[in-house]
Amino acid sequence: MTKLDMSRRTLLQGSAGFAAANLLPGAPFAHAATMEESIIEAGKAAGPAAVTGMIWSPYLVPMQPVIAEFSKHTNITIGSVQDISIFDAPQRAMAEALSRSAQFDFIHIDSNMIPSLASAGYLEPLDEYIKKANYKSEAVGDYGNFMTYGGSTYGVPTDGNVHIQYLRKDIVEDPDNKKRFADKFGKEPAMPQTWEESLRIQEFFMDTSKDLYGSGNLRNRANGVTWWYMIYYSAGGFPFDDDMKPTLNTPAGQYAVDLYLQDKKVNHPEAANWGTPQMIPRIAQGHVVNCQYWDGTAKLNENKEKSKTTGKWLYGLVPGSDFSGKRIHRSVSSPLAAILINKYSPRKAQAAYMALWLGSGKNSVPIVSDPVNTFNDAWAKEHMTSKVVQDAYSPGGVKAIETNFGVVAPPIYLTGYLEFQDALGKNLSEAYVGQLPAKDVLSKTENEWNAIIGRIGRAKLKKDLASYKAVMPKRLVPA
Repeated sequence: MTKLDMSRRTLLQGSAGFAAANLLPGAPFAHAATMEESIIEAGKAAGPAAVTGMIWSPYLVPMQPVIAEFSKHTNITIGSVQDISIFDAPQRAMAEALSRSAQFDFIHIDSNMIPSLASAGYLEPLDEYIKKANYKSEAVGDYGNFMTYGGSTYGVPTDGNVHIQYLRKDIVEDPDNKKRFADKFGKEPAMPQTWEESLRIQEFFMDTSKDLYGSGNLRNRANGVTWWYMIYYSAGGFPFDDDMKPTLNTPAGQYAVDLYLQDKKVNHPEAANWGTPQMIPRIAQGHVVNCQYWDGTAKLNENKEKSKTTGKWLYGLVPGSDFSGKRIHRSVSSPLAAILINKYSPRKAQAAYMALWLGSGKNSVPIVSDPVNTFNDAWAKEHMTSKVVQDAYSPGGVKAIETNFGVVAPPIYLTGYLEFQDALGKNLSEAYVGQLPAKDVLSKTENEWNAIIGRIGRAKLKKDLASYKAVMPKRLVPA
């Protein structure tokens, strides 16, 4: 074996060498044969730098070996980083934008903030960097559109975070349970196709004496609204008309509220106060029958060391609705973690090329399949066929992710996203705990949304509406 062969073998066995088989340390590029090589060349041309960022540590940790490989070839490294939760990052990012701060070269944040941050002048368009690096989006389906706004690309995804459906296989396939269910409903239990079928399964198999609850869906103020979007979109609803007048207080909106609130009878009594730190362990430990949840939970479910339910789950398409007269399925991705670049940064080129490196489907395989830090979820075409990823999620889990990407929608993709989201989330959560009549949720939210529209400007938001509609799925059901 030659010295070159040994070096190549050593590199391929390294923590991130999978992405750089042709990028031997110190070796010049004969040609840019791959996208990854092109990104390296562009990064080297930008010059060495230590880029600063805002990113939550559970996302950063599995990225570090991949970043180390990039740094080895470009001398672009990670400098100081502020560890800020993905749920707290939007408020901090808006403060940075309003002050035109150059503190962070990049921010890792919910990409639904792109309209607000771009409108504030904070974001650097990435299209020129994408062109120079010969970067091509490798996202499943139309998911790459979630990174665009006003005709420009502003983000690089590291996390799919799409909702998929979870159903306890061991419960619904138990012969006695199948018979009991069939005796009552005339058919055996199966993956629910509609929200009504999902609720029926949750009610039937719930057994609080065994600490087994029908639903594992969140209903807290910050995150519960995500489930309402799935129901509302699947009922044929869309939050605004072409003149930016809210269209929540409609039959589709009320249908979504009614189904959303019925979850209370099948969920844990503390669900209104819980977030993912409380609910995800309950799902993995076997206290839930059926839910729609972020896809990363499948990684925890299938982790034999951390889960009591490994191999006991069916994964599939989130429920749909026939309310509009057509069967429509709509999943949702929120928060969708992506890397955005600060327009005021003196190192924006270096940060942009590092983001593109991390956004390579090939490079991101170990990031999304990390068995410990499970926040970065599969999103690229490369992930759907990777054995490493399938081992992490299970083949059924990966198939469910790919299927739901075919009908994935965003929450409010407009300038003012945080304000719109908080008003709706607040009113839904108050109705869930009985502080607000269900009939008042949508009218109250529309009044508050009209005030937000007035502050931002209807003309401005009508322009934003085109980007919002562009990222909505076009299919009623997955292809």
